[in-house]
Amino acid sequence: MSEMDYERELVSGFDVHDEEDFKALVRSALDDLPLEFHRALEHVAVVVSDGGRRRRAYGLYQGDTVAQDYFHDRIVIFRDTLTRDFGHDPELLRAQVTKTVRHELAHHLGWDEKGVRKLGL
Repeated sequence: MSEMDYERELVSGFDVHDEEDFKALVRSALDDLPLEFHRALEHVAVVVSDGGRRRRAYGLYQGDTVAQDYFHDRIVIFRDTLTRDFGHDPELLRAQVTKTVRHELAHHLGWDEKGVRKLGL
């Protein structure tokens, strides 16, 4: 099975209510990052949470950026808000999960919210 066929299968068989399926979307978004970004995430926990409604967010970066490295860094991807807003369309959900992962990664790399938005994230 080619990589593209695998990605189509992943999206077409996606169950918005299945936590493991959602985690697979997040893993796929991480796997698609260029190698240098994988290195930047070596010591960053990436977790899935259902706390997005409370925070009114799709994702969250917690830490002090790769430049300082005083605290443990963590990227949280909020399944509840992403599936609520994009779960009706698996392709759209996949694209938004990828965008959210990249948005939070940009914060880890030191971009503030204004800078991240200028990147189109």
